[in-house]
Amino acid sequence: MVAVTELPYIAALPKVELHVHLETSLRLRRLLRRRDPDIPLIGQPHLVADPSRFAGYDRLRRLRYAERANRLPDAAYTRASIAAITAELIAEASAQSVRHIEVRAGGRRAFSVLGVRGMLEAMAEGAGESRRLGLSYGTVVTVIRERGPEEADRIIAEAVAASGCAVVGVDLAGDEENYPVALFSAPIARARDAGLGITVHAGEFAGPAGIWAAVYQLGATRIGHGIRAIEDPALLDRLRERGVALEICPTSNLRLGLVSSLSAHPVGALLNQGVPVTINSDDPVMLGTTLTGELACIARVHRLGPDTLGNLQVTAARAAFLPAGERESLEQTIRLKS
Repeated sequence: MVAVTELPYIAALPKVELHVHLETSLRLRRLLRRRDPDIPLIGQPHLVADPSRFAGYDRLRRLRYAERANRLPDAAYTRASIAAITAELIAEASAQSVRHIEVRAGGRRAFSVLGVRGMLEAMAEGAGESRRLGLSYGTVVTVIRERGPEEADRIIAEAVAASGCAVVGVDLAGDEENYPVALFSAPIARARDAGLGITVHAGEFAGPAGIWAAVYQLGATRIGHGIRAIEDPALLDRLRERGVALEICPTSNLRLGLVSSLSAHPVGALLNQGVPVTINSDDPVMLGTTLTGELACIARVHRLGPDTLGNLQVTAARAAFLPAGERESLEQTIRLKS
């Protein structure tokens, strides 16, 4: 068990984060407010419905809408501002001893204003200092189920063509209950054939069937969240056998009402079953958390010792969307410093 007095160990632990969104509008708002506290925003936040009145995926949508109710003008979405917020995220990660980070890029506003390639180029520019700060970086391009396979195919095609922008993977996110993964087989195959890693938000708001489909129909090697896997022993066996890693985000799951408490979170049971588990912050600005904080919380609540916490980072290194040699080097670095 890790006591509160041992938390400096967690802060210094070399880490890998695989599931963190850029949170473009939130970080842009913070950046612009810092530069000009009087900058005008658009919108009427008093009209935003209370997210707690909703359940499941609707709660997530309401929570994210509430956080960005004051819309930013299109003029805020510049390459320089996207580069700046990416650089800030990288600096925050470095301060937490993160050695590899994969940042999810998505959002209709940013892609529509800058174009997919423009957004990816800006993020790559912002991440340019990552090596100097001692960590490696990759972008995971997110496509949203509700927007259909045609948009997904267009975005993925542009991402594949964006050479030099550190794109390492594609994430299928959104409403898993009403938009089955089979709809996205063709665009995801395009990404897979181009050598990009595949991760799918599944087993979060819907049951284990979506995880099975993500693995077998889309070739996903990682699952975003995936906490409902605990309901299916055969699925747990398959995830363990195939080395499919779950990108667990405890605070996110709690805030969205998917678990009643952190003590009720299945992360401990998943670890006991030998399923590859990684710990991540998901939306750190919106949720008010960090990767270090997530690890500290689960360590306290689920009585995880230093060896287990170190092994979580080794698992994340193995699951990273990196060439085999770079994954092995990252794993070795983490083993030596854990």
